[in-house]
Amino acid sequence: MHRILTCLLLFTAFLHADEVDHKDNLIVLGKRVGLIKPGMTATDIEHAYGKQNLKLQKIPGAEGEEIDGAKLFEGTDRELEIVWDPDTDKKQVVFDIRVMGKAWKFDNGLKSGMTVVEIEKINGKPFKIAGFDWDYGGYANFEGGKLDGKVSIRFSPSTENVPEYLSGDKQLSSTDKQLRAAKPLVDEGISVFMK
Repeated sequence: MHRILTCLLLFTAFLHADEVDHKDNLIVLGKRVGLIKPGMTATDIEHAYGKQNLKLQKIPGAEGEEIDGAKLFEGTDRELEIVWDPDTDKKQVVFDIRVMGKAWKFDNGLKSGMTVVEIEKINGKPFKIAGFDWDYGGYANFEGGKLDGKVSIRFSPSTENVPEYLSGDKQLSSTDKQLRAAKPLVDEGISVFMK
């Protein structure tokens, strides 16, 4: 009888080994965005989420350029923009993922609308922010922090009359008093690095 129960338990475990939660909206930096893991291809993502949910298309890039990518769950609260690795010619391998839909949750609490102080706590230390009002304005540089090399975040001031001092091609400390007075908040479309 003991042997039969053991066999039934092993058989049940085997049946459920490949089950995954397709509604998993958790982002763990450096590890996964839902079911998407580093090194996955377009085909892998289609197998994970269904071919009908992944639409290959050009994605907006820096300075008006368009880059090869795809949209997953376009137009829903689970929307992601996937950018393919430009160094991989033969197949589409995930490179970056822009989190567009509000259903996705970061395991470290990161989200759009956060303040500089809140991001400092997640990063574990102060960081740099590019001056505002140009193509790369407001992007954070987390060098040496917990978010370094894992995510791209852009801030926008939430006050009017931002001083000239905070504009242009320069790096500002997240502890800068004038910067904090402009009350920058994290924009939507946080990018997660997958390579």
